[in-house]
Amino acid sequence: MSNSKVLAFYITICVLAFIASKITIAVLCYRRWQRKHMVLQDGNFTGGKLVMFQSPKLKSIKSNTFMKKTTKLSSKDIIGSGGFGTVYKLAINESLAFAIKRLNRATAEQDKGFERELEAMGDIKHRNIVTLHGYYTAAQFNLLIYELMPNGSLDQLLHGK
Repeated sequence: MSNSKVLAFYITICVLAFIASKITIAVLCYRRWQRKHMVLQDGNFTGGKLVMFQSPKLKSIKSNTFMKKTTKLSSKDIIGSGGFGTVYKLAINESLAFAIKRLNRATAEQDKGFERELEAMGDIKHRNIVTLHGYYTAAQFNLLIYELMPNGSLDQLLHGK
């Protein structure tokens, strides 16, 4: 009789430990996701959503500063354009700059899966791929925030100006 009580006690302890470990893992995964995706809702900038992936370059930048500088971009800041949009140089300070690609939103069909794909792209880290630091979505356009490559585009390097 006492062996069955001891066995039941051990089974109960194991089940409770298993449940506690699953809850702990779920909380830790959620906190990691939260740190990785700093989602900032701001109604001042056409009601859009700014998502900045965790990056050492972005730790010192406040979202308001970033968006104010982004709204001041003009034609003199254009560093390239193509079929998918226009690329601007956004200088935060003397030592920190980004390439901002503006994509016009034509149809809802083109936007399908946009955020999902960008979150997957934010995980890719490779020396031959420009780092995606975040994105901004608004009703009229989307912005992609890339690392600025100071030596120009691959197209210019291959084909000249």
